[in-house]
Parts: sequence; structure tokens; C-alpha cells
Amino acid sequence: MIEQEITINVSDDPFDTKTIKVRVPKGTKILSTEPYVLEALAQYGLMESVEEQLRLCETKESYCTEGTILSISNNKEGQPISALIDIGTKYTATCSLTKEPKFVLDQLVVNMLVNVKVKPGLNGVMTASISDAIDEVKRNEILNAIGDRSVAFTGKITELIHGGYWVEVGGIQCFMPGSLAGLNKLHNFESLIKKELIVMPISFSTEKNTIIVSHRAYLSTLITSTLEDLRENIKEPITGFVTGATKFGIFAEFNKCLTGLIPDITLDETTKELFDKGGIKPGHSISFWVQDIISDKKIILTQQGPREDLWDSAAERYKPMMNVLGTVTKITKYGAFVELEKGISGLIHKTKLKDAILDRGDKVSIKILSVSPTDRRIAMALAD
Repeated sequence: MIEQEITINVSDDPFDTKTIKVRVPKGTKILSTEPYVLEALAQYGLMESVEEQLRLCETKESYCTEGTILSISNNKEGQPISALIDIGTKYTATCSLTKEPKFVLDQLVVNMLVNVKVKPGLNGVMTASISDAIDEVKRNEILNAIGDRSVAFTGKITELIHGGYWVEVGGIQCFMPGSLAGLNKLHNFESLIKKELIVMPISFSTEKNTIIVSHRAYLSTLITSTLEDLRENIKEPITGFVTGATKFGIFAEFNKCLTGLIPDITLDETTKELFDKGGIKPGHSISFWVQDIISDKKIILTQQGPREDLWDSAAERYKPMMNVLGTVTKITKYGAFVELEKGISGLIHKTKLKDAILDRGDKVSIKILSVSPTDRRIAMALAD
């Protein structure tokens, strides 16, 4: 394919012509004397693009297109102030360079191909903006990410307004409802102003012509991996902050995306005294350990020290060649899982079942083969 210039009539007036650039197979020559040349261009698949540009010019709609810089004008100080851009229609667009950012001006040269957003005016006057085209690309990138849980953007909170915040994402102003600024209700809405947050686009408001973003949606994607890390380091002390309190205890947010309850009976002496006096307020820093992870939405916390891990002493209670009684909890293609005590289970591999037929709930006598507290694994066989 090569680029070739052709001259077309754009109306019934034989002098109303325009030279446009098209890409055609090498060696092709295009000649048309018809006033409505779009029909002739159809055979090369060019009609729709040219027709769309002409339609937008006539309807005065703004649109993005590519153009070639024909000339750049400077002021007396040698600073660029305007550029003429060939946008492939019968009109040439003028771009005011005084409105363009420095990083754009530093790159502009004559004959350079640039993306511009064109705005038709009166009497065929066309204005173009390079920075508006850049913003359009960014805006479309954000719009296309709506509903995609794998794409997030860094946004800066610029202003607190009624119902939420204005968030600047790559130069595009988006709206974030206050309820989506965190996993829990914010205790100080002004604390986020001028801060950067990672957000995800979740919808588009046609009424306000605004993209809606959410920090909560991003935090939700972190929960699974954060819980895995938490289980591996369950004895480590944690510092979070209070999100609320009830008569049953204190709710705390921690590790960016998790929330748990510290029951009042597990509070330390100092915190319990404040709690009883109503002195625990949202936003207060608080330290604790994880007592139990029931689900991602139900985590029990405590201030009475790290949870006792039965696996730490499992090697002392269960030794190789020892016979113990257990309960079958699960049958799989690999064998049978047997619970020795709540929280401690092991596997009888299918090769060690000796043709025995077991069912869930059966009480069985097993022989310990090996114990690995680090891997939380006990190998077993049916007792002789």
C-alpha cells in the first residue's frame, strides 16, 4: 500500500475541490470527474472515512483525526504561536499553540503527522487542538476499562463536592462518590483532598457526561491475596485504625483492604477502659492480632496476643508409628482426609487404604507416618 494524493469535487460547484491523501495498492491510479466522488472511492473502502469527515464538517461536530503540520508561525520572540494543519478535508485547520503544553511544543516540526481534535466553525474556519486529542485518547482508555477488573489508574483527589470527589485521572476529570472512596465509611472526608488513590472506572453518567470511578473496587481486588499473606503471617502484630464501635466491640480496618472485629472481651486493659467510656473514635490507631479468619468479610481480632497455632506443637503430640483415633472428613481421588482434632488433619493416601471402604464421619484408627508442622501436613496409614 502507498499514500497517494487525489483531487475530488465536494459539491456541484466544479471549482469546489479538495486534495486528500489515500492509501491504495502500489501502481493504482485514481481518476474521477464525478461531482460525488465518494461513490468512486467506495471500491477502495475509502468512502466511509472521507464521508464521515465531510459529514462532521457540515454538522459542526468536533471530532478527532490525523493531520499534517503545514507551517508553524512564531512571534517576535521566536516562540511558536500557531500552526496550519492539513486534516484531509477541503479546509485547513488552525491550531493555537499558545494553548498547548510545553511537552507538545517541544516536539512539533513541519510535515509532522499529529493527532488533533477538530472543531468546525463559521465560514469553514476549522480550529484544532493537539492536547484535546491526547485527552480524548486518555478518556477513551478510561471508558474502555469500565467493567475490567484487571485495569486500574492512579487518580488525584482535586476537590470535595456534594456527594463525593472530583478525581483527576491522567488529566481527565472523573467523579468518585464518597461511599466508594474506601471499604468503610470515611470518618474525615477532607483527609483525602490532594491525595493520590488507585481507582477503577465502574460506570459512565450520561446525565453529567462524567466517568464514575471507585477506590473501593480496587481495594476489593486485593482481598484474596492479602488474606493469603495474612494466613501465612497470622502471628504477626498488626496496626490498623478504628472504623466504628458497637456494644460488642471495635471494628478496625487494616492491611489496606481488610476489616475485622475486636470483641470487647478481648480488648487490652487500656483500650477496654476507653471503650467503656465511649472514648474510642473512628480514625484512632489501634494494634491487635488476628484470632480467626472465618471469611473475607468476617475476621475476628484480639488484643490478647497471637493465636495459639496447634501446628506448632503437632510434632510433640503426634509422632511417627503412633496409633491414634481420627474422624474421616473428606474422600477424594487421592485418598481420605482424617481429622485428629479440630484444626489438625492428615491424609491417608489411597495406596495406604488397603482396600478399605471409608465414608465421611467414620471413626478410624490410624498410624502416623510423618509430621511436618511447617507444611501443616501429616501423612497417615490405616492402623494394622
